[in-house]
Amino acid sequence: MSVKYTLSRFTVRQEKIKEVKRALAELASDIRRNEPRTLYLVFREESKCTFLTLVSFESEAAWRRHAQSRYVDRFVKKLLPACEGKPLFLDLQLLASSRKQWMLERRP
Repeated sequence: MSVKYTLSRFTVRQEKIKEVKRALAELASDIRRNEPRTLYLVFREESKCTFLTLVSFESEAAWRRHAQSRYVDRFVKKLLPACEGKPLFLDLQLLASSRKQWMLERRP
Protein backbone atom coordinates (compact mmCIF):
# COMPACT_ATOMS: atom_id res chain seq x y z
CA MET A 1 0.00 0.00 0.00
CA SER A 2 1.30 3.44 -0.88
CA VAL A 3 0.42 6.44 1.27
CA LYS A 4 -0.35 9.61 -0.68
CA TYR A 5 0.51 13.07 0.66
CA THR A 6 -0.80 16.27 -0.89
CA LEU A 7 0.12 19.86 -0.07
CA SER A 8 -2.06 22.73 -1.24
CA ARG A 9 -1.41 26.45 -1.03
CA PHE A 10 -3.94 29.16 -1.78
CA THR A 11 -4.34 32.87 -1.15
CA VAL A 12 -7.75 34.38 -0.52
CA ARG A 13 -9.03 37.92 -0.65
CA GLN A 14 -8.86 39.68 2.73
CA GLU A 15 -12.62 40.13 2.95
CA LYS A 16 -13.13 36.37 2.45
CA ILE A 17 -10.87 35.10 5.26
CA LYS A 18 -13.66 34.40 7.78
CA GLU A 19 -15.74 32.62 5.15
CA VAL A 20 -12.78 30.46 4.07
CA LYS A 21 -11.85 29.64 7.67
CA ARG A 22 -15.43 28.43 8.25
CA ALA A 23 -15.31 26.35 5.06
CA LEU A 24 -11.98 24.81 6.11
CA ALA A 25 -13.39 23.93 9.55
CA GLU A 26 -16.45 22.33 7.91
CA LEU A 27 -14.22 20.32 5.60
CA ALA A 28 -12.07 19.17 8.53
CA SER A 29 -15.22 18.02 10.34
CA ASP A 30 -16.46 16.13 7.26
CA ILE A 31 -13.08 14.44 6.82
CA ARG A 32 -12.99 13.44 10.51
CA ARG A 33 -16.46 11.93 10.18
CA ASN A 34 -16.03 10.20 6.81
CA GLU A 35 -12.29 9.50 6.51
CA PRO A 36 -10.98 8.45 9.92
CA ARG A 37 -7.58 7.39 8.52
CA THR A 38 -6.99 10.65 6.63
CA LEU A 39 -4.67 13.17 8.26
CA TYR A 40 -5.82 16.71 7.41
CA LEU A 41 -3.85 19.72 8.65
CA VAL A 42 -4.58 23.37 7.87
CA PHE A 43 -2.07 26.18 8.33
CA ARG A 44 -2.23 29.93 7.76
CA GLU A 45 0.79 32.06 7.07
CA GLU A 46 1.06 34.58 9.90
CA SER A 47 -0.50 37.96 9.11
CA LYS A 48 -1.30 36.85 5.57
CA CYS A 49 -4.23 35.64 3.52
CA THR A 50 -2.41 32.47 2.50
CA PHE A 51 -3.40 29.02 3.70
CA LEU A 52 -1.75 25.63 3.32
CA THR A 53 -3.24 22.19 3.76
CA LEU A 54 -1.32 18.98 4.19
CA VAL A 55 -3.34 15.83 3.65
CA SER A 56 -2.21 12.25 4.07
CA PHE A 57 -4.30 9.48 2.50
CA GLU A 58 -3.78 5.80 3.27
CA SER A 59 -3.92 4.90 -0.42
CA GLU A 60 -4.58 6.16 -3.92
CA ALA A 61 -8.13 4.76 -3.60
CA ALA A 62 -8.68 6.79 -0.41
CA TRP A 63 -7.50 9.91 -2.24
CA ARG A 64 -9.94 9.23 -5.11
CA ARG A 65 -12.86 8.74 -2.69
CA HIS A 66 -11.92 12.01 -0.98
CA ALA A 67 -11.59 13.92 -4.25
CA GLN A 68 -14.98 12.66 -5.48
CA SER A 69 -16.87 13.30 -2.24
CA ARG A 70 -19.77 15.74 -1.97
CA TYR A 71 -18.14 17.61 0.90
CA VAL A 72 -14.97 18.31 -1.09
CA ASP A 73 -17.11 19.51 -4.01
CA ARG A 74 -19.01 21.79 -1.62
CA PHE A 75 -15.72 23.14 -0.21
CA VAL A 76 -14.24 23.82 -3.66
CA LYS A 77 -17.36 25.77 -4.67
CA LYS A 78 -16.88 27.99 -1.62
CA LEU A 79 -13.10 28.32 -1.93
CA LEU A 80 -12.46 29.07 -5.60
CA PRO A 81 -14.49 32.31 -5.79
CA ALA A 82 -12.63 33.58 -2.70
CA CYS A 83 -9.15 32.88 -4.09
CA GLU A 84 -6.67 35.25 -5.65
CA GLY A 85 -5.41 33.09 -8.48
CA LYS A 86 -5.44 29.32 -8.64
CA PRO A 87 -4.59 27.05 -5.72
CA LEU A 88 -1.30 25.17 -6.02
CA PHE A 89 -1.26 21.40 -5.41
CA LEU A 90 1.84 19.27 -4.87
CA ASP A 91 2.05 15.51 -4.42
CA LEU A 92 4.72 14.67 -1.85
CA GLN A 93 6.65 11.61 -0.75
CA LEU A 94 7.38 11.23 2.96
CA LEU A 95 11.05 10.53 3.63
CA ALA A 96 11.18 10.61 7.44
CA SER A 97 9.04 11.45 10.45
CA SER A 98 9.54 11.81 14.19
CA ARG A 99 5.90 10.86 14.87
CA LYS A 100 3.97 7.66 14.19
CA GLN A 101 0.77 9.52 13.28
CA TRP A 102 2.45 10.64 10.07
CA MET A 103 3.06 7.03 9.08
CA LEU A 104 -0.24 5.49 8.00
CA GLU A 105 1.23 2.33 6.51
CA ARG A 106 -0.14 -0.77 8.16
CA ARG A 107 2.51 -2.92 9.74
CA PRO A 108 2.40 -6.70 9.17
